[in-house]
Amino acid sequence: MKIQVRNSCDEFNSYRAARVKSLFNCESGANFSLDADLPLEGDDWKIGVVVGPSGSGKTSIGRSIWPDVGIYDGDIGWPADKPIVDAIAPGGSFDDVTGALSAVGLGSVPAWLRPYGALSNGEKFRAGLARIIAEGRRRVGRSQ
Repeated sequence: MKIQVRNSCDEFNSYRAARVKSLFNCESGANFSLDADLPLEGDDWKIGVVVGPSGSGKTSIGRSIWPDVGIYDGDIGWPADKPIVDAIAPGGSFDDVTGALSAVGLGSVPAWLRPYGALSNGEKFRAGLARIIAEGRRRVGRSQ
Protein backbone atom coordinates (compact mmCIF):
# COMPACT_ATOMS: atom_id res chain seq x y z
CA MET A 1 0.00 0.00 0.00
CA LYS A 2 1.43 3.34 -1.04
CA ILE A 3 0.75 6.19 1.33
CA GLN A 4 1.33 9.86 0.64
CA VAL A 5 1.10 12.32 3.50
CA ARG A 6 1.06 16.02 2.75
CA ASN A 7 0.57 18.16 5.86
CA SER A 8 0.84 21.92 5.75
CA CYS A 9 0.04 24.95 7.86
CA ASP A 10 0.42 28.71 7.63
CA GLU A 11 3.87 30.26 7.38
CA PHE A 12 4.47 32.56 10.37
CA ASN A 13 6.71 35.62 10.42
CA SER A 14 6.58 36.80 14.01
CA TYR A 15 9.74 37.97 15.77
CA ARG A 16 10.33 34.57 17.39
CA ALA A 17 9.57 32.65 14.19
CA ALA A 18 11.96 34.87 12.22
CA ARG A 19 14.64 34.45 14.88
CA VAL A 20 14.28 30.64 14.83
CA LYS A 21 14.59 30.66 11.03
CA SER A 22 17.69 32.85 11.21
CA LEU A 23 19.49 31.13 14.08
CA PHE A 24 18.85 27.58 12.93
CA ASN A 25 19.02 28.12 9.16
CA CYS A 26 15.48 26.82 8.78
CA GLU A 27 13.55 28.26 5.85
CA SER A 28 10.13 26.99 6.85
CA GLY A 29 8.19 24.69 9.14
CA ALA A 30 4.98 24.88 7.14
CA ASN A 31 5.18 21.67 5.13
CA PHE A 32 5.64 17.98 5.90
CA SER A 33 5.76 15.30 3.19
CA LEU A 34 6.03 11.56 3.53
CA ASP A 35 5.87 8.81 0.92
CA ALA A 36 5.72 5.27 2.25
CA ASP A 37 5.28 1.90 0.59
CA LEU A 38 3.93 -0.35 3.34
CA PRO A 39 3.53 -4.12 2.94
CA LEU A 40 -0.09 -4.25 4.19
CA GLU A 41 -1.70 -6.33 1.45
CA GLY A 42 -3.18 -9.64 2.53
CA ASP A 43 -4.74 -10.80 5.76
CA ASP A 44 -1.81 -12.82 7.05
CA TRP A 45 -0.77 -10.31 9.73
CA LYS A 46 -2.47 -9.53 13.05
CA ILE A 47 -0.27 -6.87 14.67
CA GLY A 48 1.74 -4.12 13.06
CA VAL A 49 4.06 -1.52 14.48
CA VAL A 50 5.07 1.81 13.01
CA VAL A 51 8.22 3.16 14.63
CA GLY A 52 10.18 6.34 14.19
CA PRO A 53 11.20 9.54 15.93
CA SER A 54 8.75 12.21 16.98
CA GLY A 55 7.40 14.08 13.98
CA SER A 56 8.30 11.37 11.45
CA GLY A 57 4.70 10.71 10.38
CA LYS A 58 3.53 7.73 12.47
CA THR A 59 0.17 9.26 13.42
CA SER A 60 -0.35 10.56 9.87
CA ILE A 61 0.24 7.04 8.54
CA GLY A 62 -2.33 5.72 11.01
CA ARG A 63 -4.86 8.34 9.91
CA SER A 64 -4.25 7.37 6.28
CA ILE A 65 -4.75 3.64 6.90
CA TRP A 66 -7.72 3.99 9.29
CA PRO A 67 -9.42 7.33 8.50
CA ASP A 68 -12.53 6.58 10.58
CA VAL A 69 -10.69 5.77 13.81
CA GLY A 70 -10.48 8.61 16.31
CA ILE A 71 -6.94 9.48 17.32
CA TYR A 72 -6.41 11.57 20.44
CA ASP A 73 -5.90 15.09 19.25
CA GLY A 74 -4.67 17.10 22.09
CA ASP A 75 -5.00 19.89 24.47
CA ILE A 76 -6.91 23.09 24.98
CA GLY A 77 -5.63 26.64 25.10
CA TRP A 78 -3.28 26.55 22.12
CA PRO A 79 -3.88 29.30 19.54
CA ALA A 80 -4.44 28.09 15.99
CA ASP A 81 -2.94 31.24 14.49
CA LYS A 82 0.52 31.15 16.11
CA PRO A 83 3.50 28.81 15.95
CA ILE A 84 4.32 27.06 19.22
CA VAL A 85 7.46 29.19 19.63
CA ASP A 86 5.09 32.18 20.02
CA ALA A 87 2.34 30.37 21.96
CA ILE A 88 4.63 29.19 24.77
CA ALA A 89 5.27 31.87 27.41
CA PRO A 90 4.38 34.80 25.12
CA GLY A 91 5.78 37.31 27.61
CA GLY A 92 8.83 35.21 28.40
CA SER A 93 12.27 35.23 26.87
CA PHE A 94 13.09 33.62 23.54
CA ASP A 95 15.97 31.69 25.11
CA ASP A 96 13.75 30.25 27.85
CA VAL A 97 11.19 29.04 25.29
CA THR A 98 13.69 27.48 22.88
CA GLY A 99 15.63 26.03 25.82
CA ALA A 100 12.46 24.39 27.16
CA LEU A 101 11.61 22.99 23.71
CA SER A 102 15.09 21.50 23.41
CA ALA A 103 15.09 20.21 26.99
CA VAL A 104 11.94 18.13 26.44
CA GLY A 105 13.28 16.56 23.26
CA LEU A 106 11.43 18.68 20.72
CA GLY A 107 14.57 19.47 18.79
CA SER A 108 12.93 19.64 15.36
CA VAL A 109 13.26 23.36 14.65
CA PRO A 110 10.69 23.31 11.81
CA ALA A 111 8.14 22.01 14.35
CA TRP A 112 8.70 25.16 16.43
CA LEU A 113 7.32 27.12 13.48
CA ARG A 114 4.02 25.20 13.36
CA PRO A 115 0.86 25.76 15.38
CA TYR A 116 0.04 23.12 17.99
CA GLY A 117 -2.69 21.57 15.82
CA ALA A 118 -0.19 20.84 13.03
CA LEU A 119 2.17 18.85 15.28
CA SER A 120 2.38 15.09 15.56
CA ASN A 121 1.06 13.49 18.74
CA GLY A 122 4.59 13.07 20.11
CA GLU A 123 5.44 16.68 19.29
CA LYS A 124 2.21 17.83 21.00
CA PHE A 125 3.20 15.95 24.13
CA ARG A 126 6.64 17.56 24.16
CA ALA A 127 5.25 21.02 23.37
CA GLY A 128 2.95 20.68 26.37
CA LEU A 129 5.89 19.80 28.59
CA ALA A 130 7.90 22.74 27.24
CA ARG A 131 4.97 25.03 27.99
CA ILE A 132 4.81 23.80 31.58
CA ILE A 133 8.53 24.39 32.02
CA ALA A 134 8.74 27.78 30.28
CA GLU A 135 5.65 29.16 32.01
CA GLY A 136 6.76 27.90 35.42
CA ARG A 137 3.46 26.24 36.25
CA ARG A 138 3.25 24.89 39.77
CA ARG A 139 0.22 22.68 39.06
CA VAL A 140 -0.71 20.86 35.89
CA GLY A 141 -4.13 19.54 35.00
CA ARG A 142 -6.97 19.75 32.52
CA SER A 143 -9.45 22.59 32.74
CA GLN A 144 -12.94 21.43 33.67
